[in-house]
Amino acid sequence: MLKKAAPILILLLTSATGAWAGAVSLTVEGAAAHALQRNPTLAAARLRIEEARGRLQQSGRLSNPELDLEFTRHTVGPEGSAGIVLMQRFPLTSRLRHERAVSRAELAAAEAEVRDAERKLAAEVRTAAVKLLALGGQRELRARQLVNSRELSGFLLKRVEAGEASVVDASQVELESRQIEIENLMLAADEAVLLGELRPLLGVVGADRIAMTGELPAPKDIPAATKVTARPDILAAQSRAEAARSVVLEQRARRFEDFGIGASYTRDRTLDFPEPVETDQIIGFRFSFPLPLWNNNSGRVREAEAAATRAELEVEATQLGANAEVFAARSAMGAYAKLISELDDQVLPAATRIEDQLRNSYSTGQTSLTDVLRARTRRLELQRQRLDALREYQLARIRHDAALGRTFSTGGAAGK
Repeated sequence: MLKKAAPILILLLTSATGAWAGAVSLTVEGAAAHALQRNPTLAAARLRIEEARGRLQQSGRLSNPELDLEFTRHTVGPEGSAGIVLMQRFPLTSRLRHERAVSRAELAAAEAEVRDAERKLAAEVRTAAVKLLALGGQRELRARQLVNSRELSGFLLKRVEAGEASVVDASQVELESRQIEIENLMLAADEAVLLGELRPLLGVVGADRIAMTGELPAPKDIPAATKVTARPDILAAQSRAEAARSVVLEQRARRFEDFGIGASYTRDRTLDFPEPVETDQIIGFRFSFPLPLWNNNSGRVREAEAAATRAELEVEATQLGANAEVFAARSAMGAYAKLISELDDQVLPAATRIEDQLRNSYSTGQTSLTDVLRARTRRLELQRQRLDALREYQLARIRHDAALGRTFSTGGAAGK
């Protein structure tokens, strides 16, 4: 018998292994770390840093020297000349220094922008993961409720056969079971949508299965109020403002174009009859000094000053928005923590106690099935509200961590 069962057992194990092949099992924080390593959009954004480094490497350099060659010759005689001029231009102002300061600030802004993209991506992935865990909890709750409904349905069918209960009561319980099954299917559909949104964020390709593990822990102490100062988007805005201030100085320095210094050499052949051909060699120096008569770069200066003012205001707006996000998320955490505490300490125990009392009363014929079902529905709704509140609390914590500039949570979902 065991020999016959062995091939079947091996086939079942192989099928189970194949079903889980390529599965990606992650916790909430593990999903965020996975996304930071595999997300293709983030990988592309990181190349902006290399672009900024290239601009920094190129900035602040002198223009290349200019080499002019000239050759002339008479068409009816041996007379002619040849000349060479080497010219190098230098800035009259500190334009190159300001140009390099602009590139340096833009590099700092690019690095901060990438960190900000990582912060937002981690928060987005953690949000989707928490929602998935909450959906899993809702499905488990309905699965337990479905088991209870079917047990009650079997109990009622026996009582109907014995003539101790009505067919209507049994049908009502059966309808409740079907309703729970439909709700589970709807939750499964919502889960499929969330997994579809999560796949590109995690950089998961092909048919790899994503499985979220862990649980949503109960609320902890609400964090103390904190002022945001070093969030990546604030640092990026500050770097952009610094770059804008440097651009103002650079554009002011561009009012005077570069002057040139050069050396020249000329070889000149002349014919003066009856004298033979004479050759003259001339060495000289050249200076080129621009006059700002028609273009003093005033328009560019005005544009740069307006951009610098705008960048300063954007820093203030970003700081104000960040602190508002922290305050809103912290307030939401407090509200949902209070709600969960009220449900756990008073409401849910009372609902469970009332349902148990009604079930005992119904078994002895002292109350109707409608009262039992109503009590069960009330308890189920309260448990759903608790799961929803727990989900919203964890989502508020994610927003709070993200608003403070944290890439990972300090109190998120834990692994089992």
